[in-house]
Amino acid sequence: GQLTTLELWLIRLGIRTSHSRPYHPQTNGKDERFHRTLKAEVLNGRAFDSLAHTQCAFDTWRAIYNHERPHEALKMETPISRYHPSVIAFPEVLPEVSYDLSEEVGLVGWNGELKFRGRRFKVSNALHRQPVAIRPREGCDGIFDVYYAFRHCLEIDMREVKQQS
Repeated sequence: GQLTTLELWLIRLGIRTSHSRPYHPQTNGKDERFHRTLKAEVLNGRAFDSLAHTQCAFDTWRAIYNHERPHEALKMETPISRYHPSVIAFPEVLPEVSYDLSEEVGLVGWNGELKFRGRRFKVSNALHRQPVAIRPREGCDGIFDVYYAFRHCLEIDMREVKQQS
């Protein structure tokens, strides 16, 4: 799991992301159920002349799905009846990622590579030009963890790394 640009943006907002197991649709039950309903109620048996026509069909369905259609999982209430806007204001400018002065900080370079102790390690292309913290793992000599803000990105085991020429 490499980080994406979207995840970096979410992390800077303080949002923690999680991922289900790839290629296991049973772990995405809600998404699969939503797509089945969308297909049955909007897409099956229809042809669209343009993207605008398609968008109009989606917009009409979304209003019905969220404001009129009762949902069994919500005890036959509509999603809008459960929606509450966040009390947290959306920032005009994303906060910069910062680390403790005591931490070793590296800047991720081209191709998502981090140079550490004369060696290169692949972190994530999305982290290009971003600072990451490199922290020694407590009780594990020669092992370091790389973090972007609060997100663990990489384990570096210097005991297994071969000398690069």
